[in-house]
Amino acid sequence: MKILCPTDFSEHSGIALEYAMNLANELGAEIHVLSVYLVSKSSSTLISMEDIVRENHEEDMQKLIAGMGSLVRNDNLPITKIMKGNTVNAILKYAKNFEIDLIVMGTQGGNSLRTILLGSTTKKLAGKTSIPILAIPETVKHKLTNNKIVLALDNKVLDKAEVFKVPLMFAKFLSQKIDILHVENEDEMIPFDPFISEYLGDIMGEVIIEKGEDTITTIKKYAEEQNIGMLIMVRRDKSFLQKLLTVGNTAAELAKTNIPLMVLPE
Repeated sequence: MKILCPTDFSEHSGIALEYAMNLANELGAEIHVLSVYLVSKSSSTLISMEDIVRENHEEDMQKLIAGMGSLVRNDNLPITKIMKGNTVNAILKYAKNFEIDLIVMGTQGGNSLRTILLGSTTKKLAGKTSIPILAIPETVKHKLTNNKIVLALDNKVLDKAEVFKVPLMFAKFLSQKIDILHVENEDEMIPFDPFISEYLGDIMGEVIIEKGEDTITTIKKYAEEQNIGMLIMVRRDKSFLQKLLTVGNTAAELAKTNIPLMVLPE
């Protein structure tokens, strides 16, 4: 398994890297750390300025990795890369070239699910990549500390089992189950895709059906009351997850949480 953790050398991206390195140790995964820089074309000293910016990034990268030295296991040193260009495009290019399985990114601010997905880089990546993204709030603990992994599902059909490749890898390596959470809708015939049991196999855990007027706040309430270690959602059009991307959505504002959120492409 290959995990990519983009960094801008901020405090919250450092927290995400620490989480990613702990995760890589538990999964026996390869960890990649990427930093992207861009120099304004209007600069009259473009060449020298680019050299300075790149050198600063290289120094910052060395300091960052040195600070994570205690987390290195079995000489599994992070693979580091400095790239020039647009941040989103560079991350997408790197992820494709190195066949990355999971992108781990830090978040900051209100720590709401909407904040996680509306962060400019994270939001753009989620809309363009088929690679799962794991968003780590800045106040989260540094590692997955319990066996509560919850997959929140709507009642839409899931087209392919490959969507769950990474969550299944997680669960198998960590000897954990994936519980299913669904917020009930009065009009639905079937609460969620019955093929989920076939997709997850013996990794599937408990099925929880909750009732609530607002899907997002109901999921949030359950997740926090049960002290889960990770919440997983499938990103697709016209789903309850899509509500989180609607600016001004009241439910999203209420959905503040410190729980890591994995966003799966449909």
